[in-house]
Amino acid sequence: MRPWPSLTLLPLLGCVHDTDFHRRTQIDTFFQEPKAEVDILWVVDNSESMEAEQTRLARRFDTFVQYMDEVETLMDFHLGVITTDMSGENPLRGRLLGQPSVLTRSVEGWVDLFKQRVQVGIGGSGMEQGLEASWAALSEPLVSDVNAGFLRPDAMLVLIYVSDENDCSDRGTLPSEDYCYLEAYQDDLIAVAEYVDGFRAIKGNPELVLAFAIVGPLDTSACEDTLPGIRYMEMASSLGGLAGSICSEEFAGILDDLGLSVSGVRSSFPLSYAAVEDTLEVWVCEDEPCDADHGLQVVKSEENGWSYDSATTYLTFHGSAVPVRGAVITAKYEVAGEAAEHSGLVE
Repeated sequence: MRPWPSLTLLPLLGCVHDTDFHRRTQIDTFFQEPKAEVDILWVVDNSESMEAEQTRLARRFDTFVQYMDEVETLMDFHLGVITTDMSGENPLRGRLLGQPSVLTRSVEGWVDLFKQRVQVGIGGSGMEQGLEASWAALSEPLVSDVNAGFLRPDAMLVLIYVSDENDCSDRGTLPSEDYCYLEAYQDDLIAVAEYVDGFRAIKGNPELVLAFAIVGPLDTSACEDTLPGIRYMEMASSLGGLAGSICSEEFAGILDDLGLSVSGVRSSFPLSYAAVEDTLEVWVCEDEPCDADHGLQVVKSEENGWSYDSATTYLTFHGSAVPVRGAVITAKYEVAGEAAEHSGLVE
């Protein structure tokens, strides 16, 4: 079985003349794994303002697990819950909650156990440190001690952050929680990029980590006692996931989207280089080879097709266009920018 997701870079096929340089044609090939192992860590804010949000999360979990139940034989998951409370007074900081601490499909009543567990209470610190909590849970010493057995070397790691405030992971650099949201002290927080790099290093393969955020939106004017979850959004964006608003009564359907994403059916794939978007062609096939002669060409559409993010180089499929398990995906495009100019080709 191929490792998931996998990327094959095929040789140079040709070039297109530009006014200043020759553009290089690149072909990237991806594989949608037929079967998935997924370790899902929920990081839930347990500060005083979170009671209603926890109740809604538990109520909506049925839709989250629906897809996983439909593909029972194709998905092997571990499910764990921690809180954002990393204060020294909390003896459970970074520790998976409940017994058994790792929920799997074989645990009787796992859906109801999760619904109970995700309602973590509201007695936690008002200095929410979700990023640091997830790092503590999955690094030493906890990962080999009380949290042993949750993280598997070849499984996809999925981090899901739920909070109505921004992350304040500082590792003790701030005098108190009152400084968390003051602009002058933001550089004293641990950089989000440090956590991104750390989780990628834990997995060894950067494509085996995804992050999602159900947090305060940028515009919180309609959300009482809520702050934008900017650092959680950055974490999700950097690790190829989604962000949804915690202010929505039903979380705006993000749990439905998560059900698809964390099941191991990937909807986003990083291209090897920045693409000239107008030249991007995409095919999905049952097996190799996958090209215009063998596959189904997917159209550019945010409804039932693909979109491209030039900032991250991610190719994302939407709706019915999301490749099924076992599919082969090919993207052909002209390389944009500096990579094309230094491709070694001359006029």
